[in-house]
Amino acid sequence: MPNGHNIESLLKGGSTAWNKLRQAGKIPREHTGATLVHLFSANADLSGLELVGTEWEKCDLSKVSFRESDLSNAYFHGGRLQECDFRGCNLDGATFEQIKLVRCDFSGAKGLENLELQQVDLDRVIGLGGEEAGSAKSSSRPTSEEQGTDGHLPFRPQDLPASLISRGLKANSLAPAWVLDVPGLRLSVEVHPPTGASLEALYREAVRARLSGRSAFRDADAVGRAQAALRLGSRDSPFAALYLSEVGIEPVFRFSAARQLRTALKAEIEIDDPTAAVDPRTCAALSVLKLPQEAAEFLGEAKRRLCAAHLFTALLEAGFTPEHNWDEAVDSSERAQELAAMAGLGARADLEQAFRAFAVLPEEIRLRRLAYLAESVAHLEALARLPAGIEPAWLAGPEARECHEREMTFVESLRAKDIPDKVAPLALAELGVPIGHVPEDSDDDLFIHMRCAVCGREKLLIQSP
Repeated sequence: MPNGHNIESLLKGGSTAWNKLRQAGKIPREHTGATLVHLFSANADLSGLELVGTEWEKCDLSKVSFRESDLSNAYFHGGRLQECDFRGCNLDGATFEQIKLVRCDFSGAKGLENLELQQVDLDRVIGLGGEEAGSAKSSSRPTSEEQGTDGHLPFRPQDLPASLISRGLKANSLAPAWVLDVPGLRLSVEVHPPTGASLEALYREAVRARLSGRSAFRDADAVGRAQAALRLGSRDSPFAALYLSEVGIEPVFRFSAARQLRTALKAEIEIDDPTAAVDPRTCAALSVLKLPQEAAEFLGEAKRRLCAAHLFTALLEAGFTPEHNWDEAVDSSERAQELAAMAGLGARADLEQAFRAFAVLPEEIRLRRLAYLAESVAHLEALARLPAGIEPAWLAGPEARECHEREMTFVESLRAKDIPDKVAPLALAELGVPIGHVPEDSDDDLFIHMRCAVCGREKLLIQSP
């Protein structure tokens, strides 16, 4: 055997390396009495081996071939075997206990009359319990479709983040209040009622009311505080914008809060952590206030973090840790490989380092990170779809954008060729462009049409690339 290693260590080194050694004739046939614990393996070729009396403790095997192998007196306890090939193998005196068998094939297996099945969940298995099964002694009974026999769920990276988070939170009778920060995920959990009179607490209570099918209470004092927070661009701007949205009040100010919101979001994006959370309330506020500048830049990094947190959460849910064949699990799933690639962490060593950092966090923090990233990405994608010019990129004081103590509202964005047909008089008054003429040297410029909601006063602003 290569370097004196046994079957346990070689299989834990990966099925690809194992299969190459088998093809090169460097793996002996005799492995009697070997013990394998918490092994995850996919596509390993164990056909034709002497595996007499081997013990398989809480192993997760997928598409592993035991064809023509000798598994007499072998003991499989806990874990899950999926699409494994037992055709023609010797199972005389073997035992399967507290295990799930999914789409495995036992056609032509020998010794089935002395095969013990104890508390085994059989799912679309061929050759056991049917005409080919012989008279195997079975006391099998189905276990939960969702819960694995080893206390872990199956590896399901294809599930949506909301599903992973909901399953992770079900252990608590009441979920933490941050669940109300991600209403778009529609998490099916009960939430601790928020307390306090801050704009953050009032926003969460308004979300809780909406998700319960009730109308949010509109507090006149809170509405005034929210409008003031937006006008000042204070740290409460995200909560202010979202509270006004929940109670159906149009914000009087939006551009004045842009700098504070983008500064807060940029600070989170610049954190050097591949799974660091991005506050969805900041992203949602940018969306509600229609402030899309730099959204595309933020979106890319948020998506990368979401993919990493999604993959790592799915691995941990299924019981895979940085010390337990997690890379085999990734290799066994196309969706897991896609998430690993989209996380943008490069080599497997870098992915493992990020996984280790994520795995040591408390479970609630891990779930909150995944939830915040999923919700933030949804809002940033919505921002990226807003039309050009909805947030003019001019650097001017309030006098250039306010009228009657409120910001002027966005009407439309125009190109130079549209000016004569749509806003000719306004272009003459604001920019001195003769009626019927197109502004000169402005093919690449964007013209922003604004209007005061109180007096109807209009402005036409130029935004150059």
